[in-house]
Amino acid sequence: MKKKIMFFGTPEIAVPSLQAIAQLNEYEIVGVGVFPDRKVGRKQILTPCPVKVAALKLKLPIFEIDSKAELKALFKNVECDLAIVIAFGLIFPKSVLETPPLGVVNVHFSLLPKYRGASPVQTAILDGLTESGITWQRMVKALDAGDVLWQTTHNIEHQNTVQIWQNFSHFTAQAFPEFLAAYTQSKIKPTVQIEESASFCGKFEKTDGHLNYKELEAAKIYNTWRAFSPWPGVNLKTKNGLIKLIDISLTPEEITVPIVCANNTKLWINTVQIPGKTPQNFKEILERDPQFLEI
Repeated sequence: MKKKIMFFGTPEIAVPSLQAIAQLNEYEIVGVGVFPDRKVGRKQILTPCPVKVAALKLKLPIFEIDSKAELKALFKNVECDLAIVIAFGLIFPKSVLETPPLGVVNVHFSLLPKYRGASPVQTAILDGLTESGITWQRMVKALDAGDVLWQTTHNIEHQNTVQIWQNFSHFTAQAFPEFLAAYTQSKIKPTVQIEESASFCGKFEKTDGHLNYKELEAAKIYNTWRAFSPWPGVNLKTKNGLIKLIDISLTPEEITVPIVCANNTKLWINTVQIPGKTPQNFKEILERDPQFLEI
C-alpha cells in the first residue's frame, strides 16, 4: 500500500522536491499545503506561490493554509502517514506534529544543530564557511531542534545565496527517493541534536548591507555581498551617499578597479549602481571623479 504524504512549502526551492516525490510510485501525495495567493508587485496582482503553481501542473490536491487553526483542521480531515515541510512559514502545533504516524519531517538548509533559524545559508556565507549542507529532521515544537534523520554535505565556496538555494533545492530532490525509502522502512536511526553545539540565525534588515569599506576587510565585504544576494544587497558608504555593489571580486579581473579596505586588503570592483541610475562600470565613475569613494 502506498504511503500517504502531505507536502508543505512556498518558494521555488521547494518545487524540485515536490516534483521528485510526485514521481515515486511508492507514495501518494494526498495534499499540498500552501499559503493563499498574495498580492505582488506595484500593481498588486494576486499571485500563487511557486509550490502552488507546481502542484496545479501536477494535478495534486491543494489546501490553502493561513493559520494554525486551518492547519489543525486539515490534519483532522485528511489522513496521511507522513508530512514533509520545506520553507513553509508557519509553526506547526504539537497536536499536528503528533498526528501523522511517521511524524512531520522538515528540510533545513544547514548542518544542524548549526544555524537554526531563518537565514542558515546567508549566515554560513557571512561566517566564511566553504562547506554547509542539508538536514532532514523530525520536526518538534522548538525551532529546528528535532532529531536529525539525514544529512548531506556540500561545497558552498564562491557561491552566493541564490546559487546555493538553487543547488540545495536540487540536491534535496535528488536525495528524497533514498531518504523516503530508508525512513519509511525504519532504517534510519534518529540522532539527538547536541544543544551545546546549537547556533541561531535570524532575519536581516536592509541596513545590515550598509558597509564602511575602511572598517572591514575585503573578504568580509565580499562574503557579505555573496550572502546578501539578492536581498538586502551591499551598499558602500561614500561622500556621495550609498553606492550598491553589483559585480565584485577578491582577485583582479578585466575592467576591475581595486579599493583598499581595512588592514590594507583589496577588493576589486567592476560594476556599481548609484541610487536612481542604471548599473555602471566603476572605472568610468572614478575617471570622472577620482575621489568618489571618499567618506
